[in-house]
Amino acid sequence: MSGSIGQNTGQPSFVPRKVRVIFRLLGHSFGTTGADTVTLDGLHVQADITQAQFPAAESATVRLQGVQPDLINRLSLAAPNLNTQNASELTLASLQPDGTVAVVFQGGVTLAYADYTNAPENSFVVQAFSSALPNALAAPPTSFKGRVPASQLMGAIASKAGLRFVNYGVQAMFYNPYCYGSPGQQLAQCLETTPMRVGLGRGQLSVWPITQAIQSGQSGGQTTQAYSVATASAPTTLMQKEKSQTAQAIEVSAATGLIGYPSWSAGGLVLRMLFNAQVGFNTVLHLQSRYQPAGWGAQGAGLWRVVQAYHSLQTETPNGAWFTDVIAQAEV
Repeated sequence: MSGSIGQNTGQPSFVPRKVRVIFRLLGHSFGTTGADTVTLDGLHVQADITQAQFPAAESATVRLQGVQPDLINRLSLAAPNLNTQNASELTLASLQPDGTVAVVFQGGVTLAYADYTNAPENSFVVQAFSSALPNALAAPPTSFKGRVPASQLMGAIASKAGLRFVNYGVQAMFYNPYCYGSPGQQLAQCLETTPMRVGLGRGQLSVWPITQAIQSGQSGGQTTQAYSVATASAPTTLMQKEKSQTAQAIEVSAATGLIGYPSWSAGGLVLRMLFNAQVGFNTVLHLQSRYQPAGWGAQGAGLWRVVQAYHSLQTETPNGAWFTDVIAQAEV
């Protein structure tokens, strides 16, 4: 199994890595039992997950070993069809050593096939996007008369796609809006009128103001930031994490899993850390590293907002990948 040896303490250690894979068929069932969901544990999993702003949203490419041939045949026929929209949904969840389960991806399958290149060690390859089903679903138009808050309009669109809706401070208004097409198309029409940051993934539609500068005040002659730092000694519930995402920065340092040193790229700051399910699009990181060159924005505060996050996960593989790579921009 994937594991790490002496990552931070210098002492030999082995941490088992587990990823739960869940397939849900929409409109059809698995076999004669009528079940529409199958859960797979203990497989050799190689998952590459990307989390970015809508419309790119979240995507996953997954390679599975150990799946029964009959199930491979069933799932290989479940990719979306332009005529029937016969679709399946993929969910990936990491099983933490403390017993908690963190969903790291949920989206519609766009490609699923058996790979016999390395037979007899056959693989099942799946590609999925969080925007696939919202873009494929048929939905009635969404319209309001007069002035309506963005949260009300986009919340109505999210409900038509079966998504939870969370507003992180967008106060824009729409006037006599009329959105048509699939929920994904309706969402895109909203963004053409009023730009904002939008995340679509793991069953949730999240929106933020397009500009989110650090709010600061003066206290005793010193600048204080309107962000708190999350530490391992102060756990919060999932609901609390959702509500405080823009107000709570995740601490990133060598002690919390930072690997090597951050580097510069055209998109901003690039860094690698041990896998952290809390890190995703628009997450605020509090970076603690002596290699934050002057001129990189708010380097004194060390606050960076994630533009793209990449999770690379492998299970049942010696020295397998278990990383989160981040591209982030400084809060200014």
